[in-house]
Amino acid sequence: MLLDLSTSEMAGHIAAGALDPVDAVSGILGRIDVMEPKVHAWAHIDRSGAIETAKLMSQEAKAGNLRGPLHGVPVGIKDVFHARGMPTLANSKTMDPSAVYEDSRVVAALRKAGAIILGKCETVEFAGMGVPPASRNPWNLSHTGGGSSSGSGVAVGAGTVPAAIGTQTGGSNLRPASYNGVAGLKPSYGAVARTGLLPVSWSLDHPGLIARSAVDLRLIFGAIARTAPKPIDAPNQWRLGILRDFFFETSTPDTVAVLDAALSRLGATGVELADVPLPALFSAHSAIHHLIMSTEMAVFHAPRMHRHADTMSERHLTLAQAFSLVPAGYYIEALRARRALRDAMLPLFADRHVLVMPTTPAPAPEGLESTGNASLLTPWSLLGFPAATVPCGLAENGLPLGLQIVGAPGTDLLVIEAAIAAERVLGRLDLPH
Repeated sequence: MLLDLSTSEMAGHIAAGALDPVDAVSGILGRIDVMEPKVHAWAHIDRSGAIETAKLMSQEAKAGNLRGPLHGVPVGIKDVFHARGMPTLANSKTMDPSAVYEDSRVVAALRKAGAIILGKCETVEFAGMGVPPASRNPWNLSHTGGGSSSGSGVAVGAGTVPAAIGTQTGGSNLRPASYNGVAGLKPSYGAVARTGLLPVSWSLDHPGLIARSAVDLRLIFGAIARTAPKPIDAPNQWRLGILRDFFFETSTPDTVAVLDAALSRLGATGVELADVPLPALFSAHSAIHHLIMSTEMAVFHAPRMHRHADTMSERHLTLAQAFSLVPAGYYIEALRARRALRDAMLPLFADRHVLVMPTTPAPAPEGLESTGNASLLTPWSLLGFPAATVPCGLAENGLPLGLQIVGAPGTDLLVIEAAIAAERVLGRLDLPH
């Protein structure tokens, strides 16, 4: 069935002539017509543009002229990336809907790979700590779809697009991926270009991927990475370090139970598992992250506060004003502490291929006021380490939970291969109906 196809499966069918790009886009638009009134994942949909592009790509495919590995596959973009012919609103009244933009580097790379940019996905205001959108979790509409890449996660989780681009400054990409029962990747810091992306915190922002399967992550990352990833040989026997001291006390009992059951299944295949202790400085990661993010966010929004204070949400304005009061010396010390923590963490990978833990300490919370708990995600955004998530089961309330996989900086492909290996054992979740 078309809607069950992952990005890589859809791309493969199109390349083989078994699926026409027009049919792919039309089918996805039909799914949007059914699901969007319920889940509110999209800020802007370029229906006519997507169909016209699909017609052209259909002719190219029939002639054997594929633009790239994503030829004819529709993709969603978080509404903080600029895309030619589309507004960038970032869920804020301060943005000009008539402004004209060139493609961001990510969007340009996707187009070069043959992807059809279907539209913009909803976001928390400026992808930061502002007002959340009305995006709802397709597994239970009374629960959040996460954020700040709210629409990106919900759109993929609801089957209204096979893949979407998000961002992560704290936990904003992997959290919605996990909450919506799909795969996600936050690459190493700097691995994907940020040009044409509205920033939250320039030293913490990571463009990210959300897709139906872990195999999709490899395909899309290869298309948008700043430099072509070098192929790696996946280990015959994986060594996973479990950060139990990090997540055990803050996670719900059913989250821990689901994770342990997933790890037991992985262990039964020969995966080597061992608990890994954390360095003492790790306990300061949250404070370091918050200080850096808040300071850099305030600097970016200072001009906007003066020009558009009357149209900025009270929530975002209050936070930006408060963050502007952080002394410069505190910010410098936080940068130094981040470097020290990074150095202290690197030895953990000496005997382990990757580290594992839950993606979130609980499934998606009820209500739309909060986008959920990012506490198990922020350390890897702070340090710039690559991290991925794949579904590992369902909580007691029937909502998805994710297994998070973290690697040393620059080992993005290793993390992706670990996610693929885990997904082969744990399986993918069916689309909710």
